[in-house]
Amino acid sequence: MKAKTMLGLIACASACVSLSAFGNETNDWFDVTVVSGDIVPNHCSTNGAAVTIEDSKIKLEDASLGIDNFAAAPTSDNIVKISATALLTPSSTNDFDVSGSPKAGFAVGIDDQDKTNFYGYANGAWHKLTGANPGDGETSFSMILNYRDKEVSFYVDDVLLTSDDDPLTLASDANSLASISASGSGSITSVTGAYEVAVAAYGDKKYGSISEASGAANAASADPTATVRVVNENGTLEPADAVAENGLREIVCKALGLPMNDSAANIAVAPAATDTDQNNITLAVNVAGAPEASAVKYEVKKNGVFDHYSDSAAAVTIPLKAGNYTITPVLK
Repeated sequence: MKAKTMLGLIACASACVSLSAFGNETNDWFDVTVVSGDIVPNHCSTNGAAVTIEDSKIKLEDASLGIDNFAAAPTSDNIVKISATALLTPSSTNDFDVSGSPKAGFAVGIDDQDKTNFYGYANGAWHKLTGANPGDGETSFSMILNYRDKEVSFYVDDVLLTSDDDPLTLASDANSLASISASGSGSITSVTGAYEVAVAAYGDKKYGSISEASGAANAASADPTATVRVVNENGTLEPADAVAENGLREIVCKALGLPMNDSAANIAVAPAATDTDQNNITLAVNVAGAPEASAVKYEVKKNGVFDHYSDSAAAVTIPLKAGNYTITPVLK
């Protein structure tokens, strides 16, 4: 496409609402496609721009297709992935426009040395991206907008593009996706949006995994087991000190897949298949099928006094010394 904020994303602070950062469970959010010769927006709206439909593609000639009115996303952790398949007409980087205060954008540009490259808009400017080269046909690309940590990344197919100006960031007032604008000349086959599903929270931020939330707590020198909160399926938060009926913190039960309403729910501990430790009894915890077994470590107490932690469920050690030992799962 030619010109301006090519499939640029505008996220206003007043809006309502690592690839590892988008590696957890995701929900389809919205999409715009062509069905039987008509533009069909799903969970969003389009602006009725002057476009034509040809070969099941939206064709633009110096027009601007706007997409907004996205459905509510209460279970999002504020990491959004916008993907598109489009025929992008290269334009001179001198003609790139930033009208409308975009927060992120993607385009194909020709620089002063007549080199054609992908460009991403971030940090209030356009940046040349490397890692993939524009071809003659359609481009399938994605922008991952991490509103939680104010970061943006760009992909062509599954290849992460980089810039000499990395890290590329979002403006401090970019809190959520407000609208998308595709401007210029070219064609669009589809635009889709997805978001990462929040499962845990620390402080005022939601995360797509318990491990990430625990990492944030550890970075703040806080105890993850005492401070990481469960995010319910409707997006609401449980108190940080919420305890399941079995006496464990709810966030630990969620990591291990234990029911919250069963007082008898517990981890299954048995002697390890092979035990070569001369100083300890080695036990194994059955966490098969646990949603996030790797987020949990095992606290061993002797006669009610802390003795040590075991990080691996496959090797929880009990000293060969007399005493009453208890094993309690906690967050790492």
